[in-house]
Formats: sequence, C-alpha cells, structure tokens
Amino acid sequence: MASAAGSTGKTPAQTVSRVLQELRDEGKLFFSSGGVYVLTDQAVDLTREELADDIVENAIIRDALLVPDVPVGIEVGAARLRRGQDALRRLTLANYRGRCALCDTRDPRLLVTSHVARWADRSDARGKLSNTICFCALHDRLFEHGYFAVEDDLRLIVRANAGGVAIQIWLDRCTTEFQRPTSHRPRVEFLREHRWRVGLPSAGTDTRPD
Repeated sequence: MASAAGSTGKTPAQTVSRVLQELRDEGKLFFSSGGVYVLTDQAVDLTREELADDIVENAIIRDALLVPDVPVGIEVGAARLRRGQDALRRLTLANYRGRCALCDTRDPRLLVTSHVARWADRSDARGKLSNTICFCALHDRLFEHGYFAVEDDLRLIVRANAGGVAIQIWLDRCTTEFQRPTSHRPRVEFLREHRWRVGLPSAGTDTRPD
C-alpha cells in the first residue's frame, strides 16, 4: 500500500489511513457509518448480506443496487428486500422534494414510489431512482393503467376520452406540468417502455421493447 502511494506516513497505519481517505475523496470508496468500506465501482446485492442503511442508499444513488427475486418463505431475504424498498422510497420522495410530481400533494401517507418499468418486467431496473417517480396514490394508479404517459422531455401524453367525469376533472384540474426531480430524472428507455406498454406511444420515437 505504501509503495503504491509513492510515500509513507510515520507509521503503516497512518499511510493506510491517508490512502483510504484519498480514495474516499476521489469517490472510489464509500465509508459507511458502521465502519465498512465499499468500493463504488461495484454493484451491491441487497439480499446477499445484512447491509447498513447508508450503504443501501449510496448504492441506490449510484444506480448500483441489485434487487434479485427472493424465494417465497425466505424471511431473511424478504426483510432485506423491505429495507431496500424503504430506502428507495425515502430517496424517491427526497428526489421529488416530498411532493407528487404532478400535483401539490405532500402528505407522505398519500405518496407512492411509482415504478416506470414494472418490477416484474425489469429486474435490472429495480432499485434505480431513474426508474421511480413520486406520485400521489391517484396519479400512480392513473399512470399504471395508461390514463397518461410521460414523453422523453417529461411532457405529458393524456389519453383522450379517459372515461368518467371524476377522472377527467382530476386530469384537467389537478394535474400540473411534470415537476423535475432534483437529481435522477426518469430514464428515457423506461419512459418509452411504459408508453409502449399502455398504448400511448410518442410519434416516431417509440419501438417495441426487445
């Protein structure tokens, strides 16, 4: 370690400590509050081991969290999965400033971590902030069932003659422009996959997903 650094400290421990700090400053290492170092160029498997909350959150922010299927009856894996989902929810709400992306709803009890590409369809998209949008419960259901979709540039495509006076009033009066997130915007490939799935393709841009 000392030879790789090109210089030494007064003790080997000081040298190692300095090199570790340099790697942290360069973003190559993440130091957990639990005293664990994690390489930031590697994915983190949510279910493989017990991870501190800040390690899970760091992996989500880096789009590096792996969320495999957990077999039914595996309680440890299911508990770890729930912790990961809780972390994803916290970060999604923070990414949208604690409000629905399309209305002024701020009550956390009414806010949902809405997946653009569905959980069952895209295991590689699970745990990614670029695949989640903070919606209120109603906008989440309307999005899921194709009453509206989101363009690549985050403009809305609203289904004509959505059906039902209450839904039409909500879409007309309670839906604003898409509020851009603080950091992770929805990834274009996920938005296009959603538009294709619900039958609201954008002219000339959307193709059937492979």
